[in-house]
Amino acid sequence: MAPRKPENERKVNSFRPFGKIASHVDPMVLWTFFALFLISGVLLAFQLDTKEDCSNTDIILSHVQNTNSKAYLVGEVITFNATNHDKKTNNYTWEFGDSSNKATGQQVYHSFNKAGSYMVTLSSGKCSWTKEVLVTMPVENTGGKPDIFPVIEGPSEAFAGRPVTFTNKTSSATQWSWRLLQDNAEMHSGATVTYTFSSPGERTLSLIINGDSAHMVLKHITVFPARPAAPEHTPDVPFNPEPVQPKAPEPPPAVEKPKPSISDDEFKYLLTQVTTKQKTAADFAQYLCNNLGTKVVLNGNDQDNFEHFCSRIYGKKKFKIERVNLTKDANGCVNGILIMYDRKKLLGIF
Repeated sequence: MAPRKPENERKVNSFRPFGKIASHVDPMVLWTFFALFLISGVLLAFQLDTKEDCSNTDIILSHVQNTNSKAYLVGEVITFNATNHDKKTNNYTWEFGDSSNKATGQQVYHSFNKAGSYMVTLSSGKCSWTKEVLVTMPVENTGGKPDIFPVIEGPSEAFAGRPVTFTNKTSSATQWSWRLLQDNAEMHSGATVTYTFSSPGERTLSLIINGDSAHMVLKHITVFPARPAAPEHTPDVPFNPEPVQPKAPEPPPAVEKPKPSISDDEFKYLLTQVTTKQKTAADFAQYLCNNLGTKVVLNGNDQDNFEHFCSRIYGKKKFKIERVNLTKDANGCVNGILIMYDRKKLLGIF
């Protein structure tokens, strides 16, 4: 039988670190604390890894006629550009500080309707940037020079299959942007552009010079079916003693002139020109087949006739049209107009 160890020796050998604590704490509690510690470490590492660098983006403002100025004019179209030094494409959202709708994209365009100081905010992810924009009233021109729009020189009628040329001779123009208002239409540059239309119908050609979209002009072109080819020259017929009664020439087939057509977006653009006193109800007669009493439905419940509606919005620049839907009869005449507009900006107008 082994000799019995002294009592002091047994006490030393049985000592364990945190033995007293472990003997009074449930092991599940210790494991829970350990798991929480690991989760906290993972979350901290994730936050450090996903932290965004907000110092690599700037807001750049410019205008085709006002590139380096610190103040802009009321109604002047300003280009807002988010420059990213890392050349990354981010999801940018713009707020202009004038109660207008937000805009998205790396480059957007906006104009202010009132003079004042506006704080423009650009947001992307967790980052945001601000830029103060000063807007002043335009100085009255004592020389009396009118607001000049470019002119599209060229025919308003053409034949299918034959080239037709349009030109602009504005002396101050250095850049031209020509485009047909139809799906998948290409943009053309230069002071002169030539089109060959493949089929008859109505076409609308737009022109912007020097990048000034506020002065865009439109030209409506009616394209007729191609003319029949001229008959070939036949040789002289030998003398025939029998008298031959000459046949009366058959009249050429009547070419039915296509009725003018207009899309919803083009109609909306022309209505916008009514609010700036550039158009009147009479300018729409060809699309309404001279029925200026065509019914207009406003925001789904208010009804009016077209001629009276144009008189209500004439010169009302605050009238903001959001959407236009047209209904047409079998002959292509507009017989119904649905207009959706922003009610918030029209207190005191209607």
